[in-house]
Amino acid sequence: MILSGGLLSVNDSIIKALLNDHMHVFEVVFFRNLFAFSVLAPLYLRFGVRQLLTQRLGYHVVRNILQAVSMTLWFWSLAYLALAEATTLGFASPVYTSIAAIIFLAEPSRPMRWAAIIIGLIGVVIFIRPGFGDINIGVWMITAASISGAAVKIMTKSLTRTDTPTTIVLYMSLILAVVSFIPALFVWTWPQPIQWAQLIAIGIMGAAAHVLATQAYKLGEVTALEPVIFTRLIWAAAIGFFAFSEVPGLWSWVGAGVIICGAMLLMRSETAGSKN
Repeated sequence: MILSGGLLSVNDSIIKALLNDHMHVFEVVFFRNLFAFSVLAPLYLRFGVRQLLTQRLGYHVVRNILQAVSMTLWFWSLAYLALAEATTLGFASPVYTSIAAIIFLAEPSRPMRWAAIIIGLIGVVIFIRPGFGDINIGVWMITAASISGAAVKIMTKSLTRTDTPTTIVLYMSLILAVVSFIPALFVWTWPQPIQWAQLIAIGIMGAAAHVLATQAYKLGEVTALEPVIFTRLIWAAAIGFFAFSEVPGLWSWVGAGVIICGAMLLMRSETAGSKN
């Protein structure tokens, strides 16, 4: 899990470097999805077109358009925020997902769950500190990315009731590649050799990080892995400092601590709820 977090932080740093090198975010998102599709292409050959049979094609399309929006906003925010700041705000994503699950999936509304949600939101407010200066546009981007990402997770939960995980993944890779290609056409420039290497790297490392995290959950207890997830912030802060000379302010760290407390409490609440 620690290595997975490190790979995701390196992934974010490469995306940030590409944006700093004036590659448009639409192209970065497209190539990331293209290489992800290439990695998953053997699944199409193995399972055949029968795995693409679904009665909810429109639902798949809407879900993955939202996924493309969320990914684009997340990548774009890296041009405006320090890596540690973006990672911190990303930790608030489970808070938005939990709120959506209570509202749209009628999941249990337990006191501990709401306490965790409130603590997480307080952490976001401390981080942003509204009224104490202009709010960085990157904050709005990553907040919107987290909210749209929460919608994607809720839709995924709904899809699992009718479609297999393989069907969901295949449609995701296919639709994301197509949807992200359209806006990329309007800003298209061919990548330089070093950029090709960077784009291939984010595709490979993104897939590797997912595999490592999945394996970690297979081998370890969820409650034991919870604190390890947040080591990603250490990776992000270290890479941001050495690669981009980024030093987040005091209130960013205070907000990060509160958000992490809320997220950990929420995870424990969800684990206890599932056992009950």
